[in-house]
Amino acid sequence: MRKTRSTHPAVSRRLKWSRLATFFGFFQLGAVIVMWSTSTTSLRFSLGWEGDDGDASFGSLAFALGLGFAIGCAISGPLIDRWGCRNVAIPSLTIYPLLYLPLAFLDGMVVLLAFGLLAGTLRGFVDIVINVNGVQLERHYGRPIISSFHAAYPAGGFLFGFVGSAFARSFTESAVVPFLAMGLTMSILGYVFGRMYLRQDEEIDVPAADAPQEAAESAPKSTSPAAKYVGISVMVGFGLLAFVSYLAENATYDWGQEFVRRTLDTTAGTAAMAVTVFSGAQFVGRMMGDKLTERFGQKAVMGGSGAVGALGAACMMTATSPVQALVGFGLVGLGVSCIVPIMLSAAGRMDPQNSGRNIGLVNAIGVSGMFIGPAAITAVVDTMGIAWMPLLPLVLLMFIAMVGPVLVRKAPRFTAFETPGQAKEAIDK
Repeated sequence: MRKTRSTHPAVSRRLKWSRLATFFGFFQLGAVIVMWSTSTTSLRFSLGWEGDDGDASFGSLAFALGLGFAIGCAISGPLIDRWGCRNVAIPSLTIYPLLYLPLAFLDGMVVLLAFGLLAGTLRGFVDIVINVNGVQLERHYGRPIISSFHAAYPAGGFLFGFVGSAFARSFTESAVVPFLAMGLTMSILGYVFGRMYLRQDEEIDVPAADAPQEAAESAPKSTSPAAKYVGISVMVGFGLLAFVSYLAENATYDWGQEFVRRTLDTTAGTAAMAVTVFSGAQFVGRMMGDKLTERFGQKAVMGGSGAVGALGAACMMTATSPVQALVGFGLVGLGVSCIVPIMLSAAGRMDPQNSGRNIGLVNAIGVSGMFIGPAAITAVVDTMGIAWMPLLPLVLLMFIAMVGPVLVRKAPRFTAFETPGQAKEAIDK
């Protein structure tokens, strides 16, 4: 049974530790995916998937990772609602970083795809539990803080990008060392921080009466089938916005290093900087996300995000030097930075008792871009050449610049307490 509300000095300390642990969860997610992306060239070499001939095989593995991610998002949400964040966070944050290591040892397409699917599934568990914990902390703090949590994701990618780039220069024929060193470090820290996530009895259920009238009107009503349909439709809309963002992001992580190396004839270490710059730009965008949304509104932020991202993709596709390509990667990182945080936070706020289910639904639709995207991009690369890799992100980010502001009007305002004083007043009742 979840708490309705409670105050105690120990609770305040628990919230601070849980907030720190949520930052780490996003940091781990970013660090591990960059561990993967900066090791793709060495992994492809060890598997014999070099050059154009290996693109289809690598695309299949990337598809398995993305498919697993979507499955993990879909099935983990209800489990988190039932068992609480802490019980799901501990095993997920501990096991997930280790699941890439077998890819460096295994041979045979079937077993590689199976482990890719498993790694993607655990990634989905991590992604949903850290977002649900973040939304729960928003209710405790009485203000939006989810974007700052998401900033830790590219921060992990940015910092571990330098580590991964160093490994890429030193270990060009095998991914064993980077997968082992970085994966084991993240696993140990994952167990430590996983224990700091909120228990189910520490979560807050916000009664509908506490929400502002505007948000209450937009939230799905459990007693009305029509309202349930509208609520699901809103979640699908949120998911489609996230889909475009994830597709552009995944295209960068899976193909970014190869795109720069092969189109501009650079070294693997230099090419690996592309995903590092992308992650750094995401970090900057998400650090500013809450303030920008408060200042200009969600519609303006969504439209601007799509436009900036599309400009970056165009810059990548027309690059004649590594510098121009890196500028393009940076603009795409800025463009996609705020889309997913806005969608997931809104989904979690619309129905507090089913935060996991709603966030899982939105993210499952969104991350389908991670397995549909690689297949589509692989088709573009096979048909037109790797120089055209940014074409699909360019088209879709232009789409989100036009359609995003229309869909995001459905996103409810922050429905928890407007100020810490109101939160304390409600808690004391």
